[in-house]
Amino acid sequence: MNRTRFAMLLAGAALLAGVPAHAQGTLDGRWLSQDKRAIVEVAPCGAVECGKIVWVKDPLDAAGKPRHDKNNPDMGLQHRPIIGLATLSQIVPNAEGNWDAHSYDPRNGEDHDITVRLLAGGDRIELKGCALGGLVCRSEVWSKAPEEDPVPPDPTLQTSN
Repeated sequence: MNRTRFAMLLAGAALLAGVPAHAQGTLDGRWLSQDKRAIVEVAPCGAVECGKIVWVKDPLDAAGKPRHDKNNPDMGLQHRPIIGLATLSQIVPNAEGNWDAHSYDPRNGEDHDITVRLLAGGDRIELKGCALGGLVCRSEVWSKAPEEDPVPPDPTLQTSN
């Protein structure tokens, strides 16, 4: 069997198995946000994938209570805890070998359609969203997060000079 025929068989088998032949890896796993203030875990949820916040650097608000989705424009959703909140949804492979997704940012309550790209080495992803027909774009690079959650610094151990 020649190489071309073998490659075609592999691509066909990947398509039949539901795995996009163009994908260069997977988004599954834990990703540390660019500002290092949150970890989002991407995993299957139904027929697509989604990403939920599993760790935040500052889990408590000024009153010492767990943070909630207070910036959501829908007042009926502002009671949702930040931990466990779906921040990436509808993640599906696209024809370019990347993923299209929907992003929700609890820092400002905004929703965006984005593209997610696995960067060389597979330990970083770029999330990019554009507005105004692509005239204004913003991107962030997230890195693979450790399996165990980082521990935020204990403010009682800090000294002042």
